[in-house]
Amino acid sequence: MAHYYEADLKRPSTFNFADDVVDYWASHSPPSALAMHWVSSDLERERKLTFEHFSNQSNRIAILLRNTLGISAGEKLLIIIPRVPEWWEIATACIRCGIVVCPATTLLVDKDIEYRANRSGATCFVGDETSISKLVRVKKHCPKIKHVLQVGGSSAPNGVTLLSELLHSISSDAKYGGSKPNIKNPVMVYFTSGTTGWAKAAWAFFGVWNCGAGLFIHDDRGPFNSKMTLGMLHRFPITTFCAPPTAYRQLVLDEMRQHLQQNRPGALVHCTGAGEPLNPEVIRLWKEATGLNICDGFGQTETILVCGNFEGAPIRPGSMGKPSPGVPLHVVDDAGNECAQDVEGDIALKVDLSESSNFFGVFDGYLGEDGKLDRRLRPGGEGDEQPWYLTGDRATRDADGYFWFVGRSDDVINSSGYRIGPFEVESTLKLHPAVVESAVVSSPDESRGEVVKAFVVLTPQAAKGNHVELTKELQDFCKANSAPYKYPRQVSIVEASFLPKTISGKIQRKRLKEMEWARLPKRKASKL
Repeated sequence: MAHYYEADLKRPSTFNFADDVVDYWASHSPPSALAMHWVSSDLERERKLTFEHFSNQSNRIAILLRNTLGISAGEKLLIIIPRVPEWWEIATACIRCGIVVCPATTLLVDKDIEYRANRSGATCFVGDETSISKLVRVKKHCPKIKHVLQVGGSSAPNGVTLLSELLHSISSDAKYGGSKPNIKNPVMVYFTSGTTGWAKAAWAFFGVWNCGAGLFIHDDRGPFNSKMTLGMLHRFPITTFCAPPTAYRQLVLDEMRQHLQQNRPGALVHCTGAGEPLNPEVIRLWKEATGLNICDGFGQTETILVCGNFEGAPIRPGSMGKPSPGVPLHVVDDAGNECAQDVEGDIALKVDLSESSNFFGVFDGYLGEDGKLDRRLRPGGEGDEQPWYLTGDRATRDADGYFWFVGRSDDVINSSGYRIGPFEVESTLKLHPAVVESAVVSSPDESRGEVVKAFVVLTPQAAKGNHVELTKELQDFCKANSAPYKYPRQVSIVEASFLPKTISGKIQRKRLKEMEWARLPKRKASKL
């Protein structure tokens, strides 16, 4: 059986994040405590905001949305604005009064916005000048949108109202007194297209503020810049750093690592990984440079953090850690039975659908075209009435209850009968001093069905060398440092920009795999 931390978690009969968290900290935090420290993309402008600020603003905006505009509880609000404080003000307001928030990335183009507006059935759109201009071009195809509000700017197009102007009529200390949403009503609707970044924003939103801690928000609208990130860690009093493996891999390159060793961020005390598994070698190099561990964890847009290396518990580099307190996390086989230790299976959560259940942390489901929810539950094993929610990821669990990531279910490579997880191959490649990062996928092969292919990004120095010789060296290195059958039979050395990534830095292996398998018709498919 899996090992759990003992926890007495009981589902409350009533709960509203705005009332029970934001308003609570507004009245219980010391005056100096910040809910948000915001800086502009160029680091030239700062805003330091308290929980009292977000409590007041969300009350005012809730009154505006419900009373002034007449938006009813349960209606959808599509919001596309950059990382500015107004995002958190509006989201908190919607939660307070029962309007469902539909966050989306600023990278969307006109047609993307049109699809999300119609698919969600949103009646209100909130955007900045850029996203408003995109909406205006397709608004005639979005009949359900009744209200369009613009955040920022001094003027707005016809049919669009500045949010700041509407708020002038609502006093600074106004309190929303309307009906409260039921605890079972939805709060947010996401579009999980692989480019969604605001799911992560909400994780930080809820998790950090639940603890009464403050968010540090950099309104950066460009690609990740390792030097700028290091500069912020030194300049601002950031105590907790959460970043995807892509960022950590850049931060432990020789030049960056030497800088960190000589100039360790004074305020930093805790580091976490997010988005995808973190290679053990990166964890080792980061600790060597900063003296700090990276506590890796696992969760999804569809869940809370269900597994992690929690503070105070021994960290096993490369492991996902242990289940979060109260979370019934397991590794199960195709029949829904729990796997024995060290046996690969699906990462799954046991879902208790009974009214008396205290378990929470799994989404309501995927919203179908007909408006019905599909929770994607699978029946339990023999004699088990409670179903499983399958995460779509594969792992093993060791004798001490630590989970070890193998890969996405559709990423695991089956070559000549051997099952190979891409993460292990990537972690082995990262041990080589010439490798910055890699992405491993399956590639079609006439004799083996599929083989391991690695797309490798080299350090600047290694990139100047002989790639043919280095490819052979990397293959031999993998044979020597892991099971020989796992070595990449194909290697492509690429620029970092070649690897497709989400805006949160997660490598999109699915797209690389699709590129590889798109070549299949050119081969003699009948022999596979």
